[in-house]
Amino acid sequence: MPEPQEPVPQPDLEKSPEKAERPAPQAGRQKGIRAIFRSKWGLLTLGIGSLVVVGGLGGFAWWWLTSKSDDDATALVEAVDAQDWNAVHKMAEKALADKRADPELLRAALFAQLMAYAAEADRQTGPERRRMLLLATQFGDQATIVGLPPGREADGLFTLGRTLHYLSRFAESRKYLREAAKLDPQKQPRVNWLMAESHLLDPEGNREEALRFNQAFLLTPGLDAPSQNAGWLQQARIHLALGKPDAAEESLKHLTPKGADSPEAHLIRGEILLFQAQQLFQSKDSHSKEEVVKYTADARAAFERVKSHALGDESTRAKAAYLLGVTLNLAEDYDGALAAWERCCSEFPDYPEAWAARFQIARLNHRLGRHDRSVDELANCIQRMVDAGRFLNPWISREDIRQTIDQIWTDCLDKKLFALSLKLTNAMEGVFPPENVYTLRAKTYIAWGEYLETSEPEGNTTEDNKARARRYFRLAGDELTRLARSRTATRFYTEDLWQAADYYYRGGSYTRASRVLREYLRNEPRRRNPQALLRLGECLLAMGKPDDALRVLYECIEFHSKDAASYKARLWAAYAHMEKAEYDKAEAVLIDNLAGELAPTSLEWRDTLFTLGTLYFHLGRDREALEKLEEAVRRYPQDHRAPEARYFLAELYLRAAVAKSSIQPNNTATQSALTRDLLQTALQELEIVQKELDMKWDKGAISPATQKLLRNVYFALGDVLYRLGRFGDAITIYVTLTNRLQSEPEVLDAYIQMARCYRAMGRTRDAQITLEQAKIMLDRLPQDVALEKTTSFTRGEWQARLAWSTQHL
Repeated sequence: MPEPQEPVPQPDLEKSPEKAERPAPQAGRQKGIRAIFRSKWGLLTLGIGSLVVVGGLGGFAWWWLTSKSDDDATALVEAVDAQDWNAVHKMAEKALADKRADPELLRAALFAQLMAYAAEADRQTGPERRRMLLLATQFGDQATIVGLPPGREADGLFTLGRTLHYLSRFAESRKYLREAAKLDPQKQPRVNWLMAESHLLDPEGNREEALRFNQAFLLTPGLDAPSQNAGWLQQARIHLALGKPDAAEESLKHLTPKGADSPEAHLIRGEILLFQAQQLFQSKDSHSKEEVVKYTADARAAFERVKSHALGDESTRAKAAYLLGVTLNLAEDYDGALAAWERCCSEFPDYPEAWAARFQIARLNHRLGRHDRSVDELANCIQRMVDAGRFLNPWISREDIRQTIDQIWTDCLDKKLFALSLKLTNAMEGVFPPENVYTLRAKTYIAWGEYLETSEPEGNTTEDNKARARRYFRLAGDELTRLARSRTATRFYTEDLWQAADYYYRGGSYTRASRVLREYLRNEPRRRNPQALLRLGECLLAMGKPDDALRVLYECIEFHSKDAASYKARLWAAYAHMEKAEYDKAEAVLIDNLAGELAPTSLEWRDTLFTLGTLYFHLGRDREALEKLEEAVRRYPQDHRAPEARYFLAELYLRAAVAKSSIQPNNTATQSALTRDLLQTALQELEIVQKELDMKWDKGAISPATQKLLRNVYFALGDVLYRLGRFGDAITIYVTLTNRLQSEPEVLDAYIQMARCYRAMGRTRDAQITLEQAKIMLDRLPQDVALEKTTSFTRGEWQARLAWSTQHL
């Protein structure tokens, strides 16, 4: 490359040729300069001269830079031809880092990096090989956009196509390989080979096209013996993929003696035997069992021969190790198959056969009922996939992977192995599409929660199970919300939101449920609008916002008056009014429900009847409460609210009896009989409730609310029996209470009532002993327990009361 020249000095325009030898005075020179600037011709001459100078300098700079870029680009291409990859990387990185680099140099640098990384990948294995291939692809993609160096287009396109092929991006690779063959017919044989291999390995490839390209490769004039052997081996594999083992054997007959005894040939013979054994095994023909045994034995011998003889070919040995496990599995030697696959994983960790072996270990363990091991192995396989959308394995198809994951996940769910289903789902995160992961995780949490809701309790309460169930429902709501966010622009969006809100509600997360319901109503104004408003009102009421709840509920009632949700909205509006102590408004809404178009068979009519009766009971409107509660119990004796309604009825009868006995009647005998009848009716109702709740207590399926109701029933029973004069029966009831409430403050009331019964029976000594027991129990109760929260007296008041009762026996 010529060195750049020094700038040539320009002549002094102020000197004329005549005066050049005699120096002029300084003043004269200044006067001459002023004359030039004053003359228009002088200025023109000066401007032209300046332009000439600047143009000359610019032209020189352009020539210097372009000639330098051309030389650098040439040097890069020469380094590629010399396979000096270190020099290639150094020069290319420098050129690519220069933002002012000439386009020709940029094209050369991208081409050089593509060629260098592709060549270096051929010397690597495993993750490092993949990294090199990815780098080569990145530079190749950029080179196809910017352009390849003139005369090297075919080399660049062929190398890019070959690199994409080894990254299993077969469709892309075939496009570049075809273009390369058009530009350079000399590459057609290698392109034919790669195109055949591409269609053979690609799950979406055309096996017939693979055979056509293979035949074109074998027809290449002047093929040497190794290339011919490679072509016939490829053709045998294609025939086997087409399900033609006889044609595959025929292809092997064209091999040279050396090729016929190669590890690759023995491997394909083993594959043919294994294929024939699998076909016979699937036929379910009892007469073919002996043939299956023979074929598997011969296949096993072939694969073991390959493993022991192909010492220099790790890829072939890896294939033989994997297929040996497949053969043993087909022969039902499961321990041997597991051992063979484990050896394949440990000996050839960087080959695709290791992943396939791990996958087969997971499937076989699942078949053998080893669910923990199966999930662990499958989760390991999933994490190694990196990206399910791009993952390809020559032995396991994507459909096999999907079906196996679904089968193992479903089987674990059916067997209530929820933790394993969740572990498998979590392993899919970052590998499979997010919506798949969110869906499976939500289904797992839902199934887990529903199982806990209905499972047998641990210990004497179901509260722990129910709390865990609600937690899993909330987690399901989280996953369904994420699913909705991932499918915002699809038709599934609002359905996902509805499901998320439903499980938030079931999980008791009313804040999140209300937030999702509002989003649902903004995006789905028609479908399920009444139900969404109703559910939103329920959530707001549960959050302690009765005013907000009423606004939403009345919107449902007003705009959807004919929808079934409006009747339930009235019921919840009544609850909101009761929370605000607006009992007249609550009553009006409930009466509207009963007087409307609802039938007594509807759930809303039933709920309204029970609610109205309970409201009248708490308001002290005994006659109306008695009417509604009697009707509710008569119509719906199996309803879960019937025990509480019967307890309220018993209380109403007891109130009536007490009221009757406090009045001085004209006819004492008649009045006494009426009082006794009321007490007997109250007793009957209480005994029904006691029997039903005792059965639940014995089974252990009793909630805190039910425990409280049962305690109240026992106290009411004791009171009624006392008023009927059945003091011994009343004492039995109170003894049961003291046994069940040993560490509860309410036990003090039971002791007081027992002492009253003993005193009524004239058993003063027993009454004293009972009161002493009460004093001991009071001392045992922890000092930090506030007795006034569950009883009528403070600790000091209880001490005074027990002392007074003892003195007045």
